[in-house]
Amino acid sequence: MKMKKILSVCLLIIILTNTVVYGDININDNIKGALLGDLETGEIIYEYNINEQLAIASMSKLMTYLVLMDAVSDGKVSLDDDIVVSGHAASTDGSKFGLVSGETIKLSLLVKGLLIVSGNDCATAIAEHVGNTVDNFVKMMNEKSSELGLLSGSFINPHGLPVNDEKTGQNHMSAADLYKLTRHILTEYPEVLEITKQGELVVTERNYRKQATNPILGVVEGADGLKTGFTDKAGLCLVSTLPVNGEQGFRLIGIIMGASTYEDRVNKTKELLEYGRDNFRYDKIIKQSEVADNVYITNSKDGRIEVFPSSDYNKILKNNDVVKTKISYNDTVKAPLKSGDKIGTISIYVNDKEVGQVDAVVNKDIQVANILIRIIRFFENIFN
Repeated sequence: MKMKKILSVCLLIIILTNTVVYGDININDNIKGALLGDLETGEIIYEYNINEQLAIASMSKLMTYLVLMDAVSDGKVSLDDDIVVSGHAASTDGSKFGLVSGETIKLSLLVKGLLIVSGNDCATAIAEHVGNTVDNFVKMMNEKSSELGLLSGSFINPHGLPVNDEKTGQNHMSAADLYKLTRHILTEYPEVLEITKQGELVVTERNYRKQATNPILGVVEGADGLKTGFTDKAGLCLVSTLPVNGEQGFRLIGIIMGASTYEDRVNKTKELLEYGRDNFRYDKIIKQSEVADNVYITNSKDGRIEVFPSSDYNKILKNNDVVKTKISYNDTVKAPLKSGDKIGTISIYVNDKEVGQVDAVVNKDIQVANILIRIIRFFENIFN
């Protein structure tokens, strides 16, 4: 009988343990880094070695695209520009779109060649057009990296092809900074997804057809980006993104760095994105436009006052997370008050652990009650 009790307890522990870890993943073997996060909130829900500065190979072209689009936004260049391809650009080594020295091509087509088939020749041509010289464009890339606070970012060229096998001959960035860069691009220039979702690049007038380098397109339903990378030092890398639909949709960003095989890169990316899609939800916990509470301010003209959050509070949650909010008011809350004045704090709890706070404010001017109103309230309080 004693042995049966011990077995029962062991079985219960196993069941409870399995329940707790259900839905978790571990993809850390044979890769250099991994990250899964949300576009809007910036919350990271899976990470492995995300702060080490690593070679990023052709994922460098995300920064090339950003610097280009900033120039377009500033009116310095146009995607409709005609570009005469230099011999230097046409002869760029590595993956190619197939540019020919002396030909004229639209900048918009170079962008497609850059992102869909990872053309190093397109990256050089873009750099020469936007920066006048490749060296000046690389300077712009590094300046943009510093501007965004990407402290691990280091660029020597616009395409990611290694100059040599030494550490300084590669473009570098950590997974965490690559995530920040990707969030910035998708926020500022979401139209990039109209390019990166394409499974192949077809240019009829060039008699050109080539499959996209991104291996996750069509493998995970709905995945629509973003950029691959490979060198011997960097390994096989991929920044992926997936919109997750539902009542309140969100967008996942997945990063795999330094996979050792093509199969590993695809399978780990797939597992990462599906983990986020199947186990998490996006919750608009607090809305700035919705009344959070009503509070009685004794010396105010209106008496009972509506209380609002000072801002929205959105969060990525596991499907079984329990969310609660609690309002704590200042020790003294008296009129007069101006619209936007803080009178308390709204605390957000997930599974009884505080995860954030938002100020509780009034959304209009609150005037002091005149003497007649205060006398009436005084007697009402006595009789009530």
